[in-house]
Amino acid sequence: MHEWALLIFTVCMQAAIGGMLVLSLFYRKLSKSGSEKTFAMMRTSLLAIVGLSIIGLTASFAHLGAPSNAFNTIRHLGSSWMSREILATGLFIGTACVTTGLAFVQKKVNPWLLLVSSLIGLVDIYCMAAIYANTLVSGWHSINTFTSFYGTAFVLGPVLAASFIAPLLRNKQSEAEAKGLVKYAFYMAIFGIAVQIVGVALFSSAMPEVNMISGTNAMTGLEAYQGTVALRWIIEVMGVGVLGYLSMANRKVSLSFAYVALAALVFAEGMSRYVFYVLGS
Repeated sequence: MHEWALLIFTVCMQAAIGGMLVLSLFYRKLSKSGSEKTFAMMRTSLLAIVGLSIIGLTASFAHLGAPSNAFNTIRHLGSSWMSREILATGLFIGTACVTTGLAFVQKKVNPWLLLVSSLIGLVDIYCMAAIYANTLVSGWHSINTFTSFYGTAFVLGPVLAASFIAPLLRNKQSEAEAKGLVKYAFYMAIFGIAVQIVGVALFSSAMPEVNMISGTNAMTGLEAYQGTVALRWIIEVMGVGVLGYLSMANRKVSLSFAYVALAALVFAEGMSRYVFYVLGS
C-alpha cells in the first residue's frame, strides 16, 4: 500500500472538519457561561483542529510531490474533482486558522466563523469522496466512499471535541454539563458508525462484476483483509463503548478515558482507510 500520505491527509482533515462541526453545535450550549469562558473551553479544541489540518496539508504535499503541483492542479475547477478538493481544503484550513486566530486575539469565539468553516468542511469531504467515487475502481465507485468519509468526520469530530472540553468543564465544577457533552458526543459517534454501516450494507450490491483497472472484483480483494476489517470494528465498538460508559456511569469516573476512546477510534478509522486504499492498489 503506497498511499500513506493520502490516508493521513483524509483521516486528519475529516477529523478536523468533524471537530469544527461539533464545536459549532456545542457553541450554543457553552456560550451560556459567557464569551470568555466559552473561549477557554474551546481553545484547545481549536488548536487541535488547526494542528490536524496542517498535518493533513503536509501529507497532501507529500503525495503531490511539491506545493507548486497543487497550484497547477487547481486550474481545472470546471472538470476536476481534485481541483475542487484542493480549493475546498485550502478554504477550510484558511477559515479554521482565521477562526482560531481571532478567537485568541479577541478572547472569544465567533459562532458564524465556526459555522462557515463547518459548511466549507462538509463540502470538502464531498469533494474528497467524489475523487474516488468517479474512478473505475470498483471498491471506490460506490456510495460507500461517501458514507465512509462522512462517517469518519461524524465519529472522530465529536470525540475530539468532547475529550478536550469535558475535562475542562469538570474542572470548573460543571459535572452535569461535562457528562451531557460526552453523552452528546457518544450519540453523534453512534450516528457516524450508523452512516458507515449503511454504506457497507450497500457496498456489495453496488459493486460491478470486476474492477475495470485491475480486472478483479472488489469483494474478492477484500477477502484477504477480513481479519483487519473485523478487528477495526471491534476496536471501534470498544472506543465508542468507553465513551458511552463515561456519559452514563452513575459514579464519578475520570474523563481522561475520553482520550483512550479518541485514540481507539483514530486507530480504527485509520485501519478502515488502509483497507479502502488497498482496494485501489
